[in-house]
Amino acid sequence: MRRLFEFSKVCMLALVCVLFLGLGLKAEAAPGTISKVVQTNADSTNIEVEWSNVTSGDAVKYKVEWCDNKNFTGTSYYYDTTQYNKAIISGFAAGKSYYVRVSAVDQDGMVGTPTKAIEVVTAPLAKVTGLTQTKAEEKKISMSWKKVSGANCYDVGYRKAGSSTKVKYKTVSSTSYKVALSADTKYEIYVYPMRKSSTGFIASGINRATMYMSTLPKKVTKVKMVSSGTSGNSQAPTATFSWSRSGAADGYEYMIYADGVKKPILSKTIKTNQNGVVVNSSKLKNDRFMKIKVRAYIKYGKTVKRGPWSDFTYFAKYPKNVKASLVGTQASQGFKISWTKTKGADNYTVYVSRSQQTGYKKVGTTKGSSLVVKSFKGSAISTGRYYYYVVANKKVKGKTYKSDDNFCGGLTIYTTYY
Repeated sequence: MRRLFEFSKVCMLALVCVLFLGLGLKAEAAPGTISKVVQTNADSTNIEVEWSNVTSGDAVKYKVEWCDNKNFTGTSYYYDTTQYNKAIISGFAAGKSYYVRVSAVDQDGMVGTPTKAIEVVTAPLAKVTGLTQTKAEEKKISMSWKKVSGANCYDVGYRKAGSSTKVKYKTVSSTSYKVALSADTKYEIYVYPMRKSSTGFIASGINRATMYMSTLPKKVTKVKMVSSGTSGNSQAPTATFSWSRSGAADGYEYMIYADGVKKPILSKTIKTNQNGVVVNSSKLKNDRFMKIKVRAYIKYGKTVKRGPWSDFTYFAKYPKNVKASLVGTQASQGFKISWTKTKGADNYTVYVSRSQQTGYKKVGTTKGSSLVVKSFKGSAISTGRYYYYVVANKKVKGKTYKSDDNFCGGLTIYTTYY
């Protein structure tokens, strides 16, 4: 009987040990550790995170914890569970940092070791303000803006103004930026507020600032007078000019000088980027050569930056008092065209046609103020009507500048005059 009791005690101890070991084995089978958790998306109030499967053991769901401090304490601590390997967490404040960790949970509710807490961020909601160009260089633009609440970095984008090409972006941590660009070009500039976490994830705000900025304008070229006078009145005090368009300019400045005079007779600023101007002034005389120079400018804030002046272009309106008269009593004696000399001209070229609109041919060049025309296209002057105009010429540094050349008048020729 004693031996049976002893045997019973041994069996009971063995059973206890087996139960104890069984419990221990079950504890060791708890869910393993999740190897990685990352932030994958965010806006101003929501955060999305994803994670890998557990390294060992089983997991039927996951416990996701978040807090505004790494210790996961206080009233700002929250958690939830999910059966998926990702979660979208809502209710955050804009432009803030929070911390997230994830644990695996098995079918018996046992919670595994949580991952290391990672910093997650929401996008700033405030708008970028105070964006301004601070400097313009030949191939560089400098800019700055005010610090945005909740932002610790910014996306600066740029492309040529009016272009449909993809915007190029650069992430910067300060509230200023200098970018190398093309010369003589206007750009569209965009600045977005963003918040970057210690893991490298960036949450981008949507309330951007945008404006146009320009590099310095190049030298204006191809300046020329297109026409002078107005329709039906060649002596009207106007002249129309054109030049090459600047890709950067907010406007242009021009100066007009009378030939041989040091001070300009006209000086004006054009506040739009048009590549030409109609000048209307009584100072535009028909009896002299003048010269014009043009330069482009850009303006940012109260700063005005100007490109270099163009080379001078010499011009003149129609010579004054152009008229024709018969030379003798016979048509073959021709006719004389006369005019008032243009100050600064080196010589004058006379053109004649039998049609008012077309067919003008050069019939002679002279330094004087008149020319007798006795033939046209190799034939003597005959009965009919002839049309004519006179161009004043000026040669400067090997280049010849001409006055305006529109039709001046007509003369009817008869075979014999009485």
